Amino acid sequence: MNGKQIIILISALVVSALIVWLNLPIEFPGIIAKVLLLFMKVSVVLALAVVACIFAGRKKTS
Repeated sequence: MNGKQIIILISALVVSALIVWLNLPIEFPGIIAKVLLLFMKVSVVLALAVVACIFAGRKKTS
């Protein structure tokens, strides 16, 4: 892993932690919808991080 990939992964983990931190506590009315929305947000952030890591790790061809 190069430096760009490490920075991308660390920032994705920080953003995911902030999303979870800001959405807690999850209270009873609409608990299932709130949990699914939280899972979706974190999944999107991590999926984008994986794609960014793949693109950051590619070797340039000339």
